[in-house]
Amino acid sequence: MMPMNRSMLLRGTLLLYAVLAANMFMFQDAVPAAPAQGDSSTGSQWAILIGVENYQFASPLAYTVNDVDQLAKTLQERGGVPARNVVRFVDTADDETRKPLQQTLMKELPIWLQKPGPDDRLIVYFSGHGFRSEDGRLYLAPLDCDPQNPAETGLSVAWLRDQLAGCRASLKLLVLDACHAGTEKGDQPDAPATTKSLTANDLGEPFRDLEGVVTLASSTSDQKSQIWAEKRQSLFTYWLNQGLKGHADDNGDGTLDIDELNKYVHHNVSQTAETRFHRAQTPVRIIRSGVSGVPKVLELNPLQLRHLIADMADQIAWSMEARGLKKLGVMQFTTDTQFGETLGGEFGALGRWCAAELENKLIEAGTFEIVDSRELVSQLKANQFTVDQLGSRDALARLSASLDGLPAIVTGTLRHRQNRQITLQSKLKQLDINALAGAAGGSALLNENEWAMLGYSAALKAEDRPRPSAVEPPQTQLIAKLDEQAQEAHPLSDPSFPYRVSIYVNGQERPGVFRGNDYIVPLRKNEVYAIRIQLLGQGATYMRLLVDGLNTLPEKSMEKGIDTFEVAPIVNLDEARGWILDPATSQSVWEVRGFVTEVGAAGKLRRFVVVDDNLSLAARKNFTENLGLITAAFYSPVNSRSGTGVEAVETSENFQQRRGVAPGDLLSVIHIRYTDPSEIPDGQ
Repeated sequence: MMPMNRSMLLRGTLLLYAVLAANMFMFQDAVPAAPAQGDSSTGSQWAILIGVENYQFASPLAYTVNDVDQLAKTLQERGGVPARNVVRFVDTADDETRKPLQQTLMKELPIWLQKPGPDDRLIVYFSGHGFRSEDGRLYLAPLDCDPQNPAETGLSVAWLRDQLAGCRASLKLLVLDACHAGTEKGDQPDAPATTKSLTANDLGEPFRDLEGVVTLASSTSDQKSQIWAEKRQSLFTYWLNQGLKGHADDNGDGTLDIDELNKYVHHNVSQTAETRFHRAQTPVRIIRSGVSGVPKVLELNPLQLRHLIADMADQIAWSMEARGLKKLGVMQFTTDTQFGETLGGEFGALGRWCAAELENKLIEAGTFEIVDSRELVSQLKANQFTVDQLGSRDALARLSASLDGLPAIVTGTLRHRQNRQITLQSKLKQLDINALAGAAGGSALLNENEWAMLGYSAALKAEDRPRPSAVEPPQTQLIAKLDEQAQEAHPLSDPSFPYRVSIYVNGQERPGVFRGNDYIVPLRKNEVYAIRIQLLGQGATYMRLLVDGLNTLPEKSMEKGIDTFEVAPIVNLDEARGWILDPATSQSVWEVRGFVTEVGAAGKLRRFVVVDDNLSLAARKNFTENLGLITAAFYSPVNSRSGTGVEAVETSENFQQRRGVAPGDLLSVIHIRYTDPSEIPDGQ
């Protein structure tokens, strides 16, 4: 992330109704942009996944094939592991060389274990039975294993140990999910000890002293591995898979290390086993003593931002259900800065949208009540609650009491942006015991419009648009160019910049000051302001205009099957409804006086009014509804039906809606920050 110094005060607005006088704008429904494309993977990760379900001579297991399928999917989609580096041995395989038969595994495993190089990482996963022979030797059970004769039909643990020892991979993570509850024929008290299925911990112990090998076992020696029928997976592998998706990335650096993965799996498996199954299941990490460092398990492949948030919401919803929690509040996302965690910070309005999107996805889950965000913010302000108090049991207890005993909140953090890639983390906190009840997160890729919500200003030229490249995707090239421009002076400091945006109070322009890439306008409490836009020598332009992350145009939504319009919604700039500025209508200056509430000849709006008292930099740690940030993004307009330019449109003194026009390339994004005059010293 670029170390931008933004120490000025952030301000907010009060929304008041006022009847529209004369405002000659036309607006248009946004057309979603194409999905962002992820960066390619280098493929230094390998995986050997073995799942045995319908044993020929032993009791069958449930969902082991699905466990393997889900892990393979996660490793490829979230870890960027090439399909050629993942091999699956399951009894449902069409290819006989991929069935987990004894002779097949003994032939294929040595071949695959020789593929990783010394800088590569390897995951070996086995889900199935394990047995002990009469002489005490341990065996993994392939599909054709006979529990009465594992020495002849099983896969020797000692043999596998030797094979792993010869593998050159820097990290060899062995994952054992064995002794599944309710599936063993040998559970009867009078059954021979040699036919009883061994626990994962029993099978993992022989690998303890192997250099470069870390073993995760699904349970201790006196426990069973539970089956989560509702998930169609084992309990252990479900949470292992969720951790590998990125939810275990505790420090948000875009990689998973063995400590993070072990901590996440241990916490969620043991907690879910207790609360949902009323049984104990404790995963075990087996590692050589004296090992230094924390090996990296997986580099995370980022998702589209919206997809990541949906996945996070799914995890939080399941954690709520596992804990039996019925009500939840979603906090505004914080950001990591040199001042600690703050609101807004280097992520502008993006954090506000992430919190709103997470809340929407949790509402869609429909299994618990979500506190209205306005009520939550009201109580946060009344309690003078700050970001620093998120770890305070007393402060959280007071907040809970003020919201009728609210049992849980979700907090979120944005951090570690590099070019397009950022990491998100959310944590579910149970307020009555001040305990972590769940966590979710991962890496995401920003597109150019989401970058434009970060609070930086940039002016793009035609030559700045990326050209096809075999090295970097176009969006990566473009955001690198935008980051370069964000280090330069604010575009409005150049008198020739064609997209002029200014703040007007009582019909007079309120001048601001430039501080690097920031333009800061002083506004006093209770002042009513308007945003004026002028085009210098430009043709028709598509503009999206946000105030504090809220769209100045209403957005269509669906309520009980009926189309409605939400006023001043929190939006992703990528999908926001926009204004069409067309000088061909004989107008070259446009003014937005507030949030539009109704369109047509009787158009109405809510005026922009400053309401917050003077704050300091520390105010970024206070939870409010306001950011003090105006965003104006300009695009080339495209006729979405024919791909040609915009036709001339008649103007009138109302909000005239025009369809069939979509935003094209981003041309420029302008941010104006507004603050109390006391925050701007005289002479600046």
